[in-house]
Amino acid sequence: MADQLNLTAENRTELGKGATGRLRKQGRVPGIMYGYRVEPTAVHVDALELYHALHTEAGTNALIRLKVDGDTHLTVARDMQRHPIKGETLHVDFLAVDRDTPISVEIPVHLIGEEEAGEDGGVINQILYTVPMLVKPLDVPNYLELDVTGLEINDVLRVEDLVSQLPEGAEFDIDHQRTVITINAPISEEELEAMEDAAGQEADEPEVIGEEDEAADAEADAEAGEGDDD
Repeated sequence: MADQLNLTAENRTELGKGATGRLRKQGRVPGIMYGYRVEPTAVHVDALELYHALHTEAGTNALIRLKVDGDTHLTVARDMQRHPIKGETLHVDFLAVDRDTPISVEIPVHLIGEEEAGEDGGVINQILYTVPMLVKPLDVPNYLELDVTGLEINDVLRVEDLVSQLPEGAEFDIDHQRTVITINAPISEEELEAMEDAAGQEADEPEVIGEEDEAADAEADAEAGEGDDD
């Protein structure tokens, strides 16, 4: 089940880019708390503590007991904005949740038995690495396991093969027939080279402007000329 971690937040009394920039320089992450029985509240938390809270086995599904002004709220992190290069968290939303009301989460799918799969030369192709689930906050699993032991070429495992691991009252928010795993036939070096050559040729081919495109361009130029005369 999802981890519960304690995190203390402070109210943000100053808003705007300048204020949030100063907070980040002080090692704080600006955010907002909203959701179940709370008014939207601008807050900020310690960047290092937030990092540790979101890097347990539960990942971003970790339940965070967020303490603000002496009150503790059960929350999950949502809509995190990250620095495009450094990867640092720039902003985070804390969604306050009701322990008895299902929430939407993405649950990782871990494979087991990989060393015993594809003994006939098949290659494991994982299509879905996470599956969406509607589940009560306290019942959120850290991950689901899919056993691929003994699978052969053309074998397929679907979301329905994970149903037995659903917590009581939970459900997948996705078609049960969606493919999670396929076992594909291996590709020879010759086939791979042919595919790469074909892809390279398509990329090198110049775009050909047809007569219809030329006519459209000419019409646009004419309309622009008439507009200039006005």
